[in-house]
Amino acid sequence: MAGLGEAGGGAERPFAGDTASFYARYRRRYPAELIARLLEVTSSGRGRLVDLGCGTGQLALQLAPFFEHAVGIDPEPDMLREAEKVAREQAVENIEWVTGSAGELRSLERPLGRCDLVTIGTAFHFMEPRSVLDELQRIAAGGAVAVAYNGSPMWLHPDPWAKALRAVLEIRLGQLRNIDFTAEALQAAEDTMRDLGYTHVERWEHIHVETIDLNFLVGHILSATSTDQIPSGQRPDFAEEVSSAISTVAPSGRVAETVSVRAVIGHTEPAR
Repeated sequence: MAGLGEAGGGAERPFAGDTASFYARYRRRYPAELIARLLEVTSSGRGRLVDLGCGTGQLALQLAPFFEHAVGIDPEPDMLREAEKVAREQAVENIEWVTGSAGELRSLERPLGRCDLVTIGTAFHFMEPRSVLDELQRIAAGGAVAVAYNGSPMWLHPDPWAKALRAVLEIRLGQLRNIDFTAEALQAAEDTMRDLGYTHVERWEHIHVETIDLNFLVGHILSATSTDQIPSGQRPDFAEEVSSAISTVAPSGRVAETVSVRAVIGHTEPAR
């Protein structure tokens, strides 16, 4: 079984190069409602923020202005270069970018220090739930840890345009899973937090409908596929294939997507 798996496909650096660029341009901002909730659970921000698996900084850059200091951590240097570029464009100066993975949290714990909020945005499915959330209990002692997903895979929607998109993807990548990996990751986060003794574990959700065009749709898909799956030279042809398929069911080239933004938020006990 093949599939996107958020730029999976066995690539050694799935988010390098073109994929990182598409990620920076075609991943949505998180809704203001989620930002407000995260600030509420951390006394309206202040203190220190860590965004683990930060990608090109979508969530970190939205939260950083409310904290004294923020750190974005990601294993892919190309993603961090894009994040640094966006931070300069937005004049966000209180954030630093660190190359590292969830598996290196123990070695990062001392330089990070204690953090008031740790976020993991659309990245938890790459991580081992128990070891990561166990380490974060210490890093965010007395604070909160939030695992968030900004929507589900486009090809799983029941709409005709999503079925047309899926048909194009399966021709190139093989059969896609019918299971939403974002829902699986959120359930794993909730179960693990409860098992580890996190307090006040809550589910949060915000649903809205967003009109998107073909440019965004293609770019968003390419942000979730490695160049091993769709090589750079084939990406223009892929864009034409998607545009042609979508236009047969949506001649305007614009479609309505129902976006479910979900999070699991857990509080941690103060350090003893």
